[in-house]
Amino acid sequence: MRNPWIIAQLALAAVLLAISLLGIFGTALFDFPELTFSFAGAIQSFAVFPGAVVSLVVNALIMRTHRAIGLNLAEKVLLIVEGVLIAALLVFHFYEDPAGNTLGFAFATWPALIVVAVAIAVVAFVRTVSNASKTPPAQVPASTTPEASE
Repeated sequence: MRNPWIIAQLALAAVLLAISLLGIFGTALFDFPELTFSFAGAIQSFAVFPGAVVSLVVNALIMRTHRAIGLNLAEKVLLIVEGVLIAALLVFHFYEDPAGNTLGFAFATWPALIVVAVAIAVVAFVRTVSNASKTPPAQVPASTTPEASE
C-alpha cells in the first residue's frame, strides 16, 4: 500500500478508534467518565468517532481499488476537509468549556463531517466504477473462437 492518502486515512482511523475505546471503556467498564474529557467528548466517543472510523476505513478500501489511477483533486480536497473537521472535533473532545460553547461547535461540526464522509465515498465509488467501465474487455485470441476453427 504505497498511497499516502490511504495510509493517512487508516492511521487517523486508528487514532480515533483508540480515543473512542478509551472513552467507552473508561465510562462503561471502569466508571471513569473523566476519560471522555467533556460532554461533547462523551457523545463523540460513543457515536461520532466510531462512525468516522467506519467511514475512514470504507473510504480507504474504496480508494484502494483505484489506486493505480491515483486520487483526483476532488478526493484530495475532501480528504483534507475531513481531516480538518476531525481535528476540530478532537479539540472539542479534549477541551471542556465551562460555558458549553464547545458543545455547540461540536453539534455544528458533526453533520458537516457526515456530509463530507459520504461525499468522499460517493466520489471514490463513482470514480472506481467509471474507471472499471472504461477499461476495454479482454480480447479472445482469434484461434480459439469457433469461427476460426471451421
